Amino acid sequence: MESMHRKNILLLIFTFFLTFHRSDSEELTANNHELLFNPASLTVSVGRNASTTIQLVSEQDESIRISFVYGEDRSHSTDYIKPLASIDFRGHSSRMEMVLIITGLRPGHVIVGCNVTPAFNTNLTDRDFLLINIALSAKLDRIINIIGWLSFATWSFSFYPQIVLNFRRQSVVGLSFDFLALNMFGYFCYSVSNIGFYSWKSVQDAYVKIHPHGVIPVLLNDVVFGLHGFIASFLTIFQCVLFQHSGQQVSYAASILLFLLILLLSTTTILTSVNHMNLLLLMYFYSYVKLAVCAIKYIPQVLMNRRRKSTEGWSIGNVIFDFLGGILSLIQMCLFAINYNDWLSLFGSITKFGLAIVSITFDIVFIVQHYVLYKNREHKPDGYQVLDNNEETTAVTVNS
Repeated sequence: MESMHRKNILLLIFTFFLTFHRSDSEELTANNHELLFNPASLTVSVGRNASTTIQLVSEQDESIRISFVYGEDRSHSTDYIKPLASIDFRGHSSRMEMVLIITGLRPGHVIVGCNVTPAFNTNLTDRDFLLINIALSAKLDRIINIIGWLSFATWSFSFYPQIVLNFRRQSVVGLSFDFLALNMFGYFCYSVSNIGFYSWKSVQDAYVKIHPHGVIPVLLNDVVFGLHGFIASFLTIFQCVLFQHSGQQVSYAASILLFLLILLLSTTTILTSVNHMNLLLLMYFYSYVKLAVCAIKYIPQVLMNRRRKSTEGWSIGNVIFDFLGGILSLIQMCLFAINYNDWLSLFGSITKFGLAIVSITFDIVFIVQHYVLYKNREHKPDGYQVLDNNEETTAVTVNS
């Protein structure tokens, strides 16, 4: 067990050389369960039906009866779905399964558990349950999915206008190096956290132990988006080496902040490697650092634009696409709350909701800077304003 734990830490260090795959914990096996639902989670619309199967994974010589209970309090009644009738399994020596028909009554979420009579010799595990999402409208659910993918595509595309602008200008003058450094580090932390939740069985098992009726909060598109953001940020920083940058450097303030954050994560990673801290908690540390970095990473660029009285070198296309991605993400969360009568989810996901709000707020600031405050700022062909070691100066070219 300890060797497996250390292996996970090594995977953390070499994060971006991982080959991703679905966790084994997603495949329910007879070794871990007495009763299996397949699928173990499903979505049904109000007034519509959906089906799942319940499978008995135990050799029983006598017949048993299974009655269903609902919610965290294991009540015998619910108004979210039509209550399920009790079922009987006859004595057998192999697996048996039955089909359950789920009828939605009102939007929301409900957990279906089991009571077994007579009781098994071994207790049911915390994973022997059925999670049902009841949607107000199946059409609205499809719209939510479409908006989600549009948000994903828009946010992903937002990296490229800046890369293209740098290439066309052959210069990164006007682009804050503090922002670039914080942005790449933030996406690194985001990717590590997503990979941990998505691919590492020990992290998933620890999460399920704390939230036995919860769903792993990371999907494949989250992993892809995080890695894509890191690669795009790295490519932008690589352009800073190739193109004109007027001697600009990462500021002392940003360097100290990055050093402290790296020290924090290095310390917690070492503590985890020697079994003094839980691996799940380590993944939360990485996600919290990402949120903190996102809250401050735009500030250096805002201040640079203000000092220069110009947004030249900072792509407004990047801002527009980022703004649209944030708006679409908020719309998706609001529609989800309406469709599933789950307003807690709108504010319960601090990371997702917080990232959207922070991004939109700074995007509005950039839009005001570009189109209102500094819209008449003209670029002079014989000179340009730069930041040399983050101090304002003017460089003038002399025509021969």
